[in-house]
Amino acid sequence: MDIKVKMDKGCFYRNDVWFSPAYQRLTNSARDLLQCLWTEIIKREIKKEWKEFKNGDLSFTEGEYKQLTGKCSATFLNARNLLIEVGFIEITHRGGSCRGDRAMYKILFGIKNMPPSKEKWRRYPEENWTDDIPKSKGLTIGKKTQWKKGQSGRKVISHPIEVDPKV
Repeated sequence: MDIKVKMDKGCFYRNDVWFSPAYQRLTNSARDLLQCLWTEIIKREIKKEWKEFKNGDLSFTEGEYKQLTGKCSATFLNARNLLIEVGFIEITHRGGSCRGDRAMYKILFGIKNMPPSKEKWRRYPEENWTDDIPKSKGLTIGKKTQWKKGQSGRKVISHPIEVDPKV
């Protein structure tokens, strides 16, 4: 990410986006992240018509967000989760499985020829997409795996009460 190039870009939000309940629900941090993701889209004029490329392969990491905004990683994650919840973005690739494996996103507004049925943010108050927010793998503790009363994390070595005569 080149900050100089990013600062030269920008976009115009239509009023149907700006005044939608989904956009009004966003925090300033989420709006910053949405703007950062939007400027990652490559637009080219082909036959006198602007075409969008790379939507679905958009990547903007926590480090880039921290460098650009000066905010922390938790703010990035909260902003990303809120954008997914209200339907402005969706994750196309989770990332994080190895070095250099980045999460990929797709923007669901302001793209020409995108049918309104794909724009989730239009249905936001009635529907939300909290189920699409990625969860940490293997770190969740459910009722079945919680400690029972009287248990501890140490292995209990039970000593015999009486000596076994067979030994």
